[in-house]
Amino acid sequence: MSLSLSLTRRSASTFSTWLNQVLYVDHGVVVLNKPPGLICQLDRTKSSTGSSESSFSKCLAGLQQSLALDSMPYPIHRLDKGTTGTLLLARTLPSARALSQQFQQGTVEKTYLALVRGGKKTFPINSGIIKIPLQFQDGRVSLSTTRYGKPSVTEWELVGSSPVAPLSLLRMRLLTGHKHQLRVQLSRYLQAPILGDDLYSKTEPSAEIVDSVQLQRDRIYLHAYELSFFKYRPSGPHKRFRLGIRAPLPEDFVRICTNAQISLNSISIEGGIFVNGNFVQDGRVSEVGGYWYKYKHLMDA
Repeated sequence: MSLSLSLTRRSASTFSTWLNQVLYVDHGVVVLNKPPGLICQLDRTKSSTGSSESSFSKCLAGLQQSLALDSMPYPIHRLDKGTTGTLLLARTLPSARALSQQFQQGTVEKTYLALVRGGKKTFPINSGIIKIPLQFQDGRVSLSTTRYGKPSVTEWELVGSSPVAPLSLLRMRLLTGHKHQLRVQLSRYLQAPILGDDLYSKTEPSAEIVDSVQLQRDRIYLHAYELSFFKYRPSGPHKRFRLGIRAPLPEDFVRICTNAQISLNSISIEGGIFVNGNFVQDGRVSEVGGYWYKYKHLMDA
């Protein structure tokens, strides 16, 4: 095999890997379903063993070439290394500026799903709001014991609890977006650490959890389930609309829920597009040239 052919095949494989993560594309944005382990930083990073981690720069370059974009996509926000789900990228600098302004103004809505260590008895109520401020020191985050912490607000809802293991599925909406906000609030306030989080919980999962589900090492089960933001139609009486993108759950997340007998609906498993809260059946948002990427081959036919 020639060197050029080998490089071509390797490049095609790399581009295919990143294209598999694309959820949605329109004139202004690309939305990825971020896999676990991807570090959302543009510089190269090294793991504790010295090997290279997944390169975000390579991801953006691969997306530029495979989607035939004029430039590399612009990152708008970050997700932690272990977190999966909706990651928003802008295709143009004006789009990046407009989306960044929405984040700053708090009009971007962020919803997460988390598998947590705690059964039905852990949650005497099915929903609530956490308003305890956070404090930051030496890279660690904790609940603030004074009034000088950063205001941090999260709405949470119990989706379901396992009848065979002390595990529950929570849905959370971030009204503020601080580092490790959900991890700290769930572990320290609700006393229900996210499954796989060994930073804010030092105890091992119970025998019932270990016997019921198969856990992966170095994996935290926190998923950025939905991201919604404002888009604008080029004409018409109602130009502004809210676009929501829901990211399919990772296979191992679904498998744990299945083994733990926690019910999931089809949209939670498969994801999809929403316009003003309404599910878009055909995966198209034609006013902004948008489409659910896995339907692209149907649209091109």
